[in-house]
This record gives sequence, structure tokens and C-alpha cells, in this order.
Amino acid sequence: MFQVVEYEDDALREELATLPAGKLVELQLDRIGGRANVWQARRPANVASLTP
Repeated sequence: MFQVVEYEDDALREELATLPAGKLVELQLDRIGGRANVWQARRPANVASLTP
């Protein structure tokens, strides 16, 4: 399990918030600072939307 505390932008945060619980999506995760298990979510390269 990952603790996402930042998002690439507000559009990604809002899109993720609209997805149903349990929906599988592909994200790029970048570790934030030196803290363990704290991440920023980004869209994978060349992906405009996480929903069809």
C-alpha cells in the first residue's frame, strides 16, 4: 500500500477521486523526500486519461 500525498496536478487528483473503489489504474509514483512510503502520483508517459 502506498500513501499518496501529492499529485502531478489538480486534474489528476480529481480524476482519481471520481474512480470507483477497487478500480485498477497505472500510475507513476515518485518518492517524496527521505520519508518512507510517501509518494507523488503522476500519469504514465503518453496517457491522457485513466478512464476509457
